[in-house]
Amino acid sequence: MNRIAARLLTLEHENGVTLIEAEAQGQVFSAMLVGDKPDLAPGAPVTLAFKETEVAIARNLGGEISLRNRIAATVISLEDGSLLTRVRFDFAGQPIHAVITTGSARRLDLAAGVAVEWLVKANEMGIEC
Repeated sequence: MNRIAARLLTLEHENGVTLIEAEAQGQVFSAMLVGDKPDLAPGAPVTLAFKETEVAIARNLGGEISLRNRIAATVISLEDGSLLTRVRFDFAGQPIHAVITTGSARRLDLAAGVAVEWLVKANEMGIEC
């Protein structure tokens, strides 16, 4: 599980869905939560949490996409398996991992030092208080 310490910026709630924005290291992240409105106020410390399997990787991605969490990074290392590859990035000195298929890692020609973007859908990102 990836975890990033952040500070809550905004919180909107409607019909059982809460959309939050939180800032970490100058990057704004979005998370969509289902259920009761969290008892949080802007400025509160939160921990953003998301699974390694919910992180997508892109190279040379142009234009706009619907994914709100889109962060530029450099690949630090790869752990290749026959089916899956675990990719490590650095986010402000903190490791972030993605697990993608080995076929996708090869198609993207991933290697240490390659510039990429990692992406997480807002509904795949949760918060821990």
